[in-house]
Amino acid sequence: MNEFKSPQQQIFDAIFKASLNLGYRTFDFLPANDVAYPFVYIGEQFDQDRNLKDVVIGEVQQTIHVYHLQRNRRDLTDMMDNLKTEIRKLKKTENFHIRASNITAQTLPDNSTSTALLHGIVEVTIKFN
Repeated sequence: MNEFKSPQQQIFDAIFKASLNLGYRTFDFLPANDVAYPFVYIGEQFDQDRNLKDVVIGEVQQTIHVYHLQRNRRDLTDMMDNLKTEIRKLKKTENFHIRASNITAQTLPDNSTSTALLHGIVEVTIKFN
């Protein structure tokens, strides 16, 4: 079994750790409805990589979801901003140099439960080499 983690997994782990270090309850799955708000879900990941002789370079698009009660919009947007700030600070994983090249965010009402929620979505493109 290969002990070397893929660049995509290393980037996922770095973002997950950054969220935990901010003190946010962070999941790699969408938790059950009884989990208290707010929380962060590190979700979808899309990647493109190229093998150049002995080195792999590429990009990862990582989606980060933040859920909070609708009446706590300021807390939600602060969380999203803090995550963006920490992601911009990421420069290295175990084996790769990384750089956030683009970050977009949106805030949406969420009616997936009986509780009025806001759903923040942060999408980040990270280049690695």
